[in-house]
Order: sequence, then structure tokens, then C-alpha cells
Amino acid sequence: MEFLDQIPSFITVIVIFISILILYKTGVSLGLSILIHSIILALLEGTGVHGIAYIFMSFLKPGNYLLLIVIALLLFFTEALRNTGRMEKTVDALKAKCKSRKVLLSALPALVGLLPMPGGALFSAPMVSSLDTESKLTSSYKAAINYWFRHIWEFWWPLYPGVIVAIKYCGLPIGIFLLIQLPFTVCAIISGYLFILKRHPADYTTSSDSQKSSLHLLSALGPILILVVIATSGAFLLPYAGVPSSLANLLSMPAGLLVALIITFKSDHFAFSKSLKLFTSKSTWTLLLVVIGVLAFSSTLQMPIGDNNETIVSEMRDEFLGMHFPILLVICLIPFIAGAVTGIAVGFVGASFPLIFGLIGENPSTATLIATTSLAYACGYIGMMLSPLHICLVVTANHFKTGLTDIYRYLWKPILLTGLFAAILYSCYLYLI
Repeated sequence: MEFLDQIPSFITVIVIFISILILYKTGVSLGLSILIHSIILALLEGTGVHGIAYIFMSFLKPGNYLLLIVIALLLFFTEALRNTGRMEKTVDALKAKCKSRKVLLSALPALVGLLPMPGGALFSAPMVSSLDTESKLTSSYKAAINYWFRHIWEFWWPLYPGVIVAIKYCGLPIGIFLLIQLPFTVCAIISGYLFILKRHPADYTTSSDSQKSSLHLLSALGPILILVVIATSGAFLLPYAGVPSSLANLLSMPAGLLVALIITFKSDHFAFSKSLKLFTSKSTWTLLLVVIGVLAFSSTLQMPIGDNNETIVSEMRDEFLGMHFPILLVICLIPFIAGAVTGIAVGFVGASFPLIFGLIGENPSTATLIATTSLAYACGYIGMMLSPLHICLVVTANHFKTGLTDIYRYLWKPILLTGLFAAILYSCYLYLI
């Protein structure tokens, strides 16, 4: 055990990251792998039974159990929109109104991307395929379009569990978080057009059905917009009542979700019981287990260790500072590695954000907090999009019967531009705010 005490904490965490990936590759679920390694990390740090108890007791904290409730409700809301046919009506109306197939090829996966379904790219893939009636497009090209535009909202859209977890850990009000992250979606759309869509053959048109009402385009978005308004308003107003901002975000989300669910089921009562079957699905509990694992890992990183009540995060901060390791490089690398290892936003956020925000100190300036949040999330996103463990990438490649390397051939330029944009935005937030 004395030998283990001599190993730097950051080396231990890196080894844990690698071990999580190895165990996951053997067939163990990602959530269970993270949970197991949280316990292993606690034992390696010498906390023993008390450390394990600390991990499980952390789920009694409002910020943790409310997060689980919010994510479960989000998944239920997504299922409700599917079962009431709101999304399908919107897609059909979009097909009828938009004449450009080039636009439709990107718009359909982007529209489905508003619903954060696990492996949701598989839901939009048949739509993309159906537009290539003359078989003019290669499988890898269609796969790249489906995969890239499916994820353009994941920087800020508040239905994504990764966004909710990021808001919790960065401590920013939900409205500020959405505002500083929104430019990344604009960058994703532009880079997707320049490096993927622009390579489309000469555009050709679809038939238009003028009898399709434009109101269908809002049928799915109505409850979502109501949810966003209530969640944002609550997160802004509750702190004035003395509620911590991080907790205010998690309290306002369930309120918005309940109202949105009532509106969604109002026109289709039978969809309620049908949607409840979501909780009998293995994929639902697999995702919730990932969230549980992430929360456990985060608690381990912040667990009091030794007589001085230091944490793994504070130990790593001291080690990096002692080695004169550039903090900016850490802010980029840790989320990127976590994103590549987990292949899911909630995974890279939960694994890296507690460490990142521990490194920048207890009372960072608003500019530092905003700049760090945007850069760390962007780097994690890049790692996630490149990860061969990303479920959407795997199911997209499988549907279009193409290899991952063929898809990467279209993705590397948009991803590179996203990284450059993140660096520019980081500088702007840091020095102009």
C-alpha cells in the first residue's frame, strides 16, 4: 500500500480511465464499469469501507437524486413525443414543405436530434436513406450526414442529460449556460455545410404537398418550448428565493417536464400507458446506470482523503501546479480523453468537470468560469464524436453498412473547425467579459 501512496493521483485516474474502457470493451456496461472503478479508486486512495459508504451516501444529496429524476423524466418525455406521433407529423410536414433534398438530408437528423434518445441516430438513419431514391450518395456520406447533424444541439439543448449534468457542475445559471454554448451549434451547422453537405451532388427537388399545414412543424416543438421556458424561468427566479443556482436548475426542470407531459398526453391519453413501457426497456436502465456511475465517480473525486481532508481533485491540482503543467492543457485533455473513453456526453461531463472546476480554484471569476465551461465541454464533445464507443456512431455505421474510418474521412474537418472555434471563443469569453 505504501507503493500505491507514492503514485501521483493523476496517474491513478488515467489508469482508471483506461481500465474503464478495457472493462467496457469486454462486454460490461459502461455504467457498471464506471461504478466498479469508482469503488476501486476509493480503495486505492486508502478510504476503505468509509469511502464506499461515502459514495453510496452521496446519492442522498438533493443534487444527485434530483438529477436522476430529471433524466428519467426526460427519457419519458422523449418517448411520449414519439408515441403521440408529434415528431413524425413534424417530419412529414417538413418533407412536404421543403423542396431541397440537400436541406432535408441535414434537417431530418437535426430535427430528431432535438429528442435525446439513446442511439437516436438509428431513428433518423432510415429518413436519410429514404431521400436517396436515385442511389446517388455513398453509404459513408449518408452516414456522416446522419451522425454529424444528429448532434448539433448537444452543446446546449436542455433535454440532453449531459447538458443538465454540465449545468450542475459548472454552477452557471441555465440561461447563461445556454447562451454561451449556443454559438457552438451555429459553428456545427456551418462546418457541417462546408465540409459535408457542400460535397453533395447537384441538388434536386422533392415533390411538395401544399395541403400539409405548417402548424405540424410546431406540433412536436410546442411542448419542448414550454419546457425550456419554464425551466429557464425557474432557474433564473428561484435563486432570488434563496435556492442555490445549481439546485434551482434541477428543481425547475421537473416542473417544466410535468407541464410539458400534461400537454403532450392531453390529445392522446392512450399514449401514456404505452410510454410507460419505456421503463421496462433495458436501454433505459443502461443509460440511468451510466448516470449513477458518473455520479459515483464524481463523488469519489471529491471525497475527503487523509487527515487534511484533501480530495483527489485537490491532490491532482497540487500535482499539476507542482509540475508546472499548463492548466489550459488539462482543461482540454481531460474532457477529451473522458469523451473518447465513454462515448457519451453525460460520461465525459461527469468524469471531467469536477476535476476541471477544482483546478481553477474555489472562487473563479465569471469570465474564467464561462470560458472554462465552454472550452472543456467542446473538448469533451470532440472526444465523444470521435469515440468508437459512441452508440450513435456504431448504429449509424451499421445501418449504412460502412466502416468507421470511412465516416471519419468526412468528420475530421468539421471537428477540427469546432476545436479552433472553441479556442477562439475561450479567448473571447476570458478577455472580453
